[in-house]
Amino acid sequence: MHCACLTSGRIIPLRPNLDVSSPTLTEHLARFIAQADRASMPLAVAQYYVLDWLGSALAGTQTAQGRILLDYTASQPRIDGGCAVAGLPGRYGAESAALVNGGLSHIVEMDDLDRTSVTHPGTVVIPAALAVAQRERKSGAEFLRAVVIGYEIMVRVGAAVGKTHYVYFHNTATCGTFGAAAAAAYLLGLNEEQTVWALGNAGTMSAGLWEFNADGAMSKHLHAGRAAQSGVLAADLARRGFTGPRAILEGERGFFAATSRDATPTAVIAGLDPEAPAWRIGGVSIKPHASCRHTHPAIDAALAIRAQMADHVAAADVARIEVETYQAALDLCNNAAPRTPYQAKFSLHYCIASALARGHAGLGDFRPERIADPALAHLLAATRVQLNPAFEALYPQQWPSNVTVAFAGGRVISQTINTPKGDPENALSQGELEIKFAQMLDGTPFDPAPWMAFVRGLPTATALQLPAEKAIRESRESPRIKTSSTK
Repeated sequence: MHCACLTSGRIIPLRPNLDVSSPTLTEHLARFIAQADRASMPLAVAQYYVLDWLGSALAGTQTAQGRILLDYTASQPRIDGGCAVAGLPGRYGAESAALVNGGLSHIVEMDDLDRTSVTHPGTVVIPAALAVAQRERKSGAEFLRAVVIGYEIMVRVGAAVGKTHYVYFHNTATCGTFGAAAAAAYLLGLNEEQTVWALGNAGTMSAGLWEFNADGAMSKHLHAGRAAQSGVLAADLARRGFTGPRAILEGERGFFAATSRDATPTAVIAGLDPEAPAWRIGGVSIKPHASCRHTHPAIDAALAIRAQMADHVAAADVARIEVETYQAALDLCNNAAPRTPYQAKFSLHYCIASALARGHAGLGDFRPERIADPALAHLLAATRVQLNPAFEALYPQQWPSNVTVAFAGGRVISQTINTPKGDPENALSQGELEIKFAQMLDGTPFDPAPWMAFVRGLPTATALQLPAEKAIRESRESPRIKTSSTK
C-alpha cells in the first residue's frame, strides 16, 4: 500500500494505477460487513452506548440549537410508519430523522468519544441505524448489531486518517459518513457490491471543517446530523443500483489523498477478521463532563488537586495554574476568555477553573451566568497552557494532561492524568451511566424511567417504538415548537 502526500501542490497517490484484480480497502470492509460473525457482536455493550446517546439527544432538545433543529423537522411532512425524532410526536422520513437526531445528540458535548480515531461514533451511527431500523421494521437486536457494525467502520477509518486530517477536518463528520452508511447497509441487507457503492458514495459526501470554532457557530451539530443523513442516503441509493467508487479511501483522488498528509491506509483493515472480530465499540470512551473531551484529562487532574485540598480551593489563594497537554487540545481548547457556553466548553482555562472552584464541570456550569461568575476570573487569568512533547507522542492512543497549581502560601500540587474517567480503562459502570443519564434529563420534560426501560428491552424487542409522547411530562418549561406555517 502506498502513502499519500502533497508536494508542491501535486498529489502523490495512495493507490496509483488501481489494480482491479486486487480488493480495495472499501471492498475489504464490505466483505467484513456481509460476513461478520453476528453471534460475537456485543449487544450489551451497544445498549450501553445507546443509552448514553439518548441522554445527549434528549438534553439537546432543550437548547437553542436543538429548538432550531426541531423547528426544521416539524416543518417537514409526517410519514405514517416513518422514523421518530427525539422530542417530537409523529414520524418523519429516515433522512430527516437521522439528520436531526444526529444534530441533537452533538450539542451538549456529552456524547461518546473514541480516542484512536478522534471521533464521536454514537452521534452519527446510532441516529442512522435507528432511522433505518424503524423504517424497515427491524428488531431491537438487529438495530444493536447495526450499531456495532457502524462503530467498527467509523473507528477504523478515523484511526487511519492521520493527525493532519484533524487540523482542518472534523473527524466525526468526515469519517462518520462511512459508519452511518455501514450501519444502514447492514440493516438493508445489501450485498457486497452494493455495500461498496454505499461506502463509496458516503465518502464522496464526506465533509466538516473546523472553521466554525473561530466564532462558535452551530455548524458542529450539523456535522454529526449531516454525516448520519448522508450515510442513510448512500445506502438507500446503493440498494437501487446507484454505483459508488471502489477505492474511495486510498484512490488517487480519494479521501486520504484529499484530506491528509499522514494517512495510514493499512490501519483500515488491520486485524479485520469476520470470523473472529475484535469489536472496537468497547474501546469507546464515555464523557462524564459537559465539555470537549480534550479538556477532560485536565478537569480530572484539577479535581484530584481539589481533593488534596479537602475539596476546597479559594480562588484568591491560587497564584498560578500551569497546564501541559498535547497539540490538538491546544489547537481547540486554548481560550482564556470564553464568553459563550460553547466557547467555555472548549476552554481548558474555564473547565479547570470550574473543577477547582466548584468541584465539577457539568451541564449547569456552562450556563451564561456561571461563565460570567467573577469568582472564576482570577483562576482563568492565572492559567497558562503549553505543549508537552512527551504527551504529544502518546496522542491519540492516550490523551494526557498535567495540571500544576501553585498556591499563595508556597504549596505546589501537580497531577498528571493519562486515562480520564470514562475511558475503557477507567470506565463508568452501568450504574454510573444511568446516573449520568438521569442527570442529563433533570429539568427537562422527559422522565428517565421509560427511556431506560426502552434501552433495556432492546435485545428482545420485535419493533423499535420510542417512549415518545408518553415519556414527556406536562411542563410549562417544555419547548413549544412552531412549524414554519405558524410563524
